[in-house]
Amino acid sequence: MNLKFNIDDINYIINIDDINYIKIVYKDEDNFPHCIKAGIRDINKHDIYASAKFDGDFFIKTPKNIELGIITETGLYKAKTELKYMTKEPPYVFFSIKTPEIVEFFQNREFFRVKINENAEMLYLKNGLEKVMSCETYDLSANGVRLIIDSLEEIPEIATITLHLPDKDITTEAKYIRTDDEDNILKVSYHYTNIKDSDLDYISKICLKRQLEQRKRIR
Repeated sequence: MNLKFNIDDINYIINIDDINYIKIVYKDEDNFPHCIKAGIRDINKHDIYASAKFDGDFFIKTPKNIELGIITETGLYKAKTELKYMTKEPPYVFFSIKTPEIVEFFQNREFFRVKINENAEMLYLKNGLEKVMSCETYDLSANGVRLIIDSLEEIPEIATITLHLPDKDITTEAKYIRTDDEDNILKVSYHYTNIKDSDLDYISKICLKRQLEQRKRIR
């Protein structure tokens, strides 16, 4: 079974093997958004079966309306659908999701970015010695972070980045992607290369919350 995508009113078919993973986005009783990253096990006409390794404890009352994100090599696709039920077999959680008829193309980036200004540090090696660079976050996504730096003299290719986010510090290994110099602000982009699932979930929650806040302000 393949999924049918709609891009600019043109229908595309994508094979299950081309899907990297899915994101299940739901809201709790306090209307706070949560995001679970899962792998697809099977798809048929009525159901998508997925599973995730989860090191925490959570409960979702089903059936529940969700937003389904589907990440492929070509980008991110979304659909409104229903989480029919979930079962736990620690350390795994298994999901049965209603197969959407049409999935809409969202963007060609894997994750949207949100502006967030918090303190951060980069730890890296130079000539065999550890060095620490203090910096500040410019924007954030569940894929990576852009940091504001003072100078282009030292930009490590590989670094351990600590993000001092609201209510939590997150430390992850990261790889340098590119440098931007906009409005006399030096920004370096890094992609997470080794991040805990629980930390990724926390970052996703922040991004979703900030995006909802931005939409409310626009309205």
